[in-house]
Formats: sequence, structure tokens, C-alpha cells
Amino acid sequence: MDIGARACAAGGLPARQSGLTILGFMLVAAVVVIFAMVGFRVVPSYIEYFSVKRALDDTMRGGSADPNNPVAFRKEFERRLQTSYVEDVKATDAILTRQGTQVVAEMAWERRLHLVGNMYILLEFEARSAR
Repeated sequence: MDIGARACAAGGLPARQSGLTILGFMLVAAVVVIFAMVGFRVVPSYIEYFSVKRALDDTMRGGSADPNNPVAFRKEFERRLQTSYVEDVKATDAILTRQGTQVVAEMAWERRLHLVGNMYILLEFEARSAR
């Protein structure tokens, strides 16, 4: 005699199984796939952002080029971007300004990532460093 039959024979209710149905599984799988698609598209852009930020900070604080000389600064910054394999951001995009006694380098750029059909993700990045 199985457990359900024993429970019924003893006057109780039969044991009820619980779990994930095939429809529930498909919904969970669809949500996981959507998040994975978005993640795989967005992560490389953020890796590039952190590379640009690090190159900008290194050029401003630890570089041999004087930030007061924009040509020398951009040349060294371009070299650091190339060694970090950054392709979408150029050193000429950096804006050098003086704020009081500090020289400030700022960059801003956008990335538009295609998902599917006419759906895109728009990412806006800003990097700033001062010396």
C-alpha cells in the first residue's frame, strides 16, 4: 500500500505533490534568458568605461605629460587608451579645463546597444579626473 492510500485509509487526505510546472519553468527560463541577454550586451560597455576612467586617472595623476599642455596630455592619454584596447573613445574627446588651481579632464559619451527588433539600450557615461 502506498503512502497516499495509507493516508486515505487512516482518514487523512492524500499527500499532495508540489513543484514547478512546465509553464512555470518556461516563465522562469524566459526571465533568465532576458536578463542574460541584457547582461551580455551591457557588461563590455562598462568594462570599457572603467578602462577609460583608469586611463584618464593614470594620465592625470601618474602620467609624465603635463596636464597644462593639452597636446602632450592627449598623446599620452591616447597611448593609454590603446594599451587598454579602448576603440570607441578617442583622446580628442577629452575636455581640459582649469578650475581654480586644478586642471580637470572630463569626458562624456553614449553607447547605444541593439537588443532585438527596434529595442535598444542607451548607456550614458561620464569620466572626470582632476590634478
